[in-house]
Amino acid sequence: MRGMHRILAGISFSVSTTMAAMFVASRFPGMEIPFPYWIFGFCTPLCISTPVCIIMNRQAEQKRRLNDKLRAALVELRQLAEVDQMTGLLNRATFLRRLQEEQDRQPGTCLLIDVDHFKAINDGYGHAMGDRVLKAIADSLRATIRSDDLCGRLGGEEFAIYLRNMPSTQATAMAERVRQAIEMLDIAAADGTHIRPTISVGAAHADGGASAGASADQLLQRADMAMYAAKANGRNQVRLAA
Repeated sequence: MRGMHRILAGISFSVSTTMAAMFVASRFPGMEIPFPYWIFGFCTPLCISTPVCIIMNRQAEQKRRLNDKLRAALVELRQLAEVDQMTGLLNRATFLRRLQEEQDRQPGTCLLIDVDHFKAINDGYGHAMGDRVLKAIADSLRATIRSDDLCGRLGGEEFAIYLRNMPSTQATAMAERVRQAIEMLDIAAADGTHIRPTISVGAAHADGGASAGASADQLLQRADMAMYAAKANGRNQVRLAA
């Protein structure tokens, strides 16, 4: 419908400008235009502009469709570059970049999460089952945290979350909810057994602001130390970095 309006507008403009020029010319003495010429002046721009406007409209529609495909391809390419394809979470590079940006802008708490005994799941049930466990954990993380928090898969069975503008006491409570949510997962294996994964979580608070001077890597290192303390203390628990 919009294309037809453009075509009609183009034809109308061509015909009206021709007729207007003829009308102005006919007002001068000795420039009277016979009636057949008026018919010719109307039909000529009509016949010329109609196919031209149709072709131009088709070209505009083709250009619009190509631009739509290009935008969709760019969105898909950006997702491929920023998202972990298995879980749909941010990949490591994107999470670290955005973590630094968020840490420079506002305080928050980073949670580093490692799946307990994941190698045993892979060895005992196969990598396909291991992938199912990772996807289930990723879905649970997304469902538990706030929609504006960062969540990424750093690699293997390791995940990370940045809880924006959340003090360590509230973040520890959130980390415990995350741990409990994972503990409640019940994933059926092909042999009829059920996998109940657990996680060890290390939490580290960042004061935020570029003046704080801490890097995303330093924050992750602190969370990593806390996470390994949780593993050393028996796994399936949350530890807060000093």
